[in-house]
Amino acid sequence: MANVEAFRVLQTWTYDRTSLRARSATRASRIFVKPVLKMWASNPRLPWPYGVLEFLASLLPAVRGVTRTRIVLRNCAAERIRPADFVPGDREPQAILYLHGGAFIVGGVRSHRRLVSRIVRATGVPSLAVDYRQLPKSSVSTSLSDCLDGLRYLIDSGVKPHNIAIAGDSAGGYLALRVALESQRRGIGRLGAVACISPIIDLEPSAKLAGPDADRDPLFPASALDAMWTLISAAEEDEAAREDLRHPATASPAELAALPPLLIQVGGEEILRPDSDALVGLSAVAGGAVRLDVFPGQIHVFQAGADFIPEGKLALDRLTTHILASLAVARTDKAA
Repeated sequence: MANVEAFRVLQTWTYDRTSLRARSATRASRIFVKPVLKMWASNPRLPWPYGVLEFLASLLPAVRGVTRTRIVLRNCAAERIRPADFVPGDREPQAILYLHGGAFIVGGVRSHRRLVSRIVRATGVPSLAVDYRQLPKSSVSTSLSDCLDGLRYLIDSGVKPHNIAIAGDSAGGYLALRVALESQRRGIGRLGAVACISPIIDLEPSAKLAGPDADRDPLFPASALDAMWTLISAAEEDEAAREDLRHPATASPAELAALPPLLIQVGGEEILRPDSDALVGLSAVAGGAVRLDVFPGQIHVFQAGADFIPEGKLALDRLTTHILASLAVARTDKAA
C-alpha cells in the first residue's frame, strides 16, 4: 500500500476569492430560498409538494457528450450515465456511484443529472445515480439499503470494488460515507475513492446548532436541521438503528483509517461546515487519507451551479482530479 501514503496527510485548501456571480447567488439564496425553508421547518409534516423539484429539473437542457440509461434496482430506479464516446477497453471497468442530496426528502436523478453528467464527462468514467427511497415515506435506513443495492449492481456488472468511486452531496454525502463504511464492514471490499460535497455527517443537529455561526448559512436556517432530524427519528422505527444512523464518524479509528482516499468540499459559512471539520480531524488522527477544500462565500452545493458560478467549475475540476488520481492509485496497489 505504499502508493496510498501520498494521501495520508491532512490537506486543507482554501480558495481565497469569491466571484461576483457567487456573491449574487448567495444573496438570492438568502432572500428567496432561506425564508421558504424556514416556513417548511415550522410545519414539516404538511403535505409539501416534494416532487416539484424533480419536475422542474426535468425541464433543464441535458449536458452534451453523455448518454443515459434507466436501470431498475431491487426497490428503486437508477440512472446510468456514460460518456457519449465511451467504448469498453482493455482496462478494468471503472464506475462512479453517485448519491444525490436533498435532506433525504427531495431531489433525485433528474435534479442532479447535470451535475453527475459534468463529472462523467470530465472523468470519462461511467456513473450510476441511485434514485433511493426517501422521507417521509421511507426511513434513512431504507435509503442506505437502496444505495448499497446500487453498489452491488455495479459489482455484479463486472466493476471491482477498488475501481468504484463513490460521491454524493449533502444528504448524499452522508450516504456515500455510510456505503463506503458498510462495504468494508460487510466484506464487499474497499472502494477506490470517496468525494463528498457539503455533506451532512452528524444527523442529530445539536452540536452544529450550538456554534456561534449557526445562522450565517445563506441557505439553511437552523430550524431546518431540527425539522429534518424530527422526520428522520419518526421514520426510523428501531431505536438502535436510529442511534447508529446518527454519525458515520462513530466508526472506529481503524475503520476511518481504512476508508478510501476522501475529499470533502464545503462552503466556508455553511451550517454543515462543523461536520466536515470534525470528520476530517478524526480521519486524519486515525491515519486516514483525507483532504478538505473550503470555499468561503459559497452556497450549499454550489458545484451544481457550475454553469453560472466559476468556483463551481473549479471545485468540480478538483473533485474529478481526486477521483481519477485515487482510482489510479487503487488500481496500481491492487496490481502490486
